Amino acid sequence: MTPSQVRERLRGWLEANVDGWRNVRIEPLEVTTGSGFSAQIFFVDVEYTSPNGPQSKTLVVRRQPQDHEVVFGSSLELQGQMIAALDALGSIPVPEWIGMELDPAVLEMPFIVMGRVDGHAATQNPNYNKAGWLCEMSPDQRAATWRNAVEAYAGMAAIDWQEDGFGFMARPDWGAPGLDQYLGYIEAWYTACRKNRDMPYVDAAIDYIRKHQPTDTPVNVLWGDSTPSNVMFAQDGRVNALIDWELAALGPAELDLAWWLYFDDLFSRRFGVERLEGLPTRDETVAIWEAATGRKALHLKYYDVVVALRMALVVVGAFDRQVAMDNIPSTNKSLNANFMTLYLAERLGMDLPELGPDFYAFMSNMTPVDQKQET
Repeated sequence: MTPSQVRERLRGWLEANVDGWRNVRIEPLEVTTGSGFSAQIFFVDVEYTSPNGPQSKTLVVRRQPQDHEVVFGSSLELQGQMIAALDALGSIPVPEWIGMELDPAVLEMPFIVMGRVDGHAATQNPNYNKAGWLCEMSPDQRAATWRNAVEAYAGMAAIDWQEDGFGFMARPDWGAPGLDQYLGYIEAWYTACRKNRDMPYVDAAIDYIRKHQPTDTPVNVLWGDSTPSNVMFAQDGRVNALIDWELAALGPAELDLAWWLYFDDLFSRRFGVERLEGLPTRDETVAIWEAATGRKALHLKYYDVVVALRMALVVVGAFDRQVAMDNIPSTNKSLNANFMTLYLAERLGMDLPELGPDFYAFMSNMTPVDQKQET
């Protein structure tokens, strides 16, 4: 499908599916094409007539192959449902919801359409602690920016998943809504990717999360991928939107906090990079979250293991993809010796894996790591 064909089909779809949009006009699409229209995310400038008169805006269209799964259980449909529900709720900053089409016949793949959000994220590559707009801020500005982000996703804790329109998140096949369902999801993921391989750190963590599962946990709506790279910030550090909702789930709100803390540690201590001056410490970040939610953050040591296990399973998938692409052999030792298993070993009191040449070969295909950063 050529860009011009996509343009015309999308124009017709918008007129037919977005209430009040008439006389839709789409500017020529500026995308890179290969043998066909291959862009997964592209921007569209549109003009249309609404009941309020002539309008114009920039849209974001995200397509996703039907067999594409970023991690186990993720889906474009879930992301669309989340953005639609959050936009309707109005308490969490998200892109403006336009619509979703799951029939691949329209644009060859299912897609969602959102309003474009201005701003920039704290990138992972280059590491936001080493380069980018955060580095150009003063320490006080960085502290305020970090606080703004934590307060934004802490607002998720106030959502009533049953009363506020998030009933679609219940997955009884994985367990009762909340932590039980979240752990059931992890166990299903583990079963799907283990393939009878010996994975001592992951195996130990799977055993740990059930043996130490707390019972006094609330059922909250989780963002699921709470990292600085998924926050669109204004130039002054205000939060314009939280993005990437395809990993959303039900569970204790502390899991989003633990995920944020995990990535903060990964992109500083674990990568051997000094954190930017002014960024709140772990304890200060927890205090910001507690003040914003009005409750104590409970069981964080336990959730440290849960989120580290989840990330370790992401690495298993990445390892298998690298093997399938012939980038590394199946005998590569990084399956059990990587940053994520190292984190699990620290939390579970196990012998630490040694990161050697296999690990750096594995990482060279994703985020290259300097060998001096292994401690």
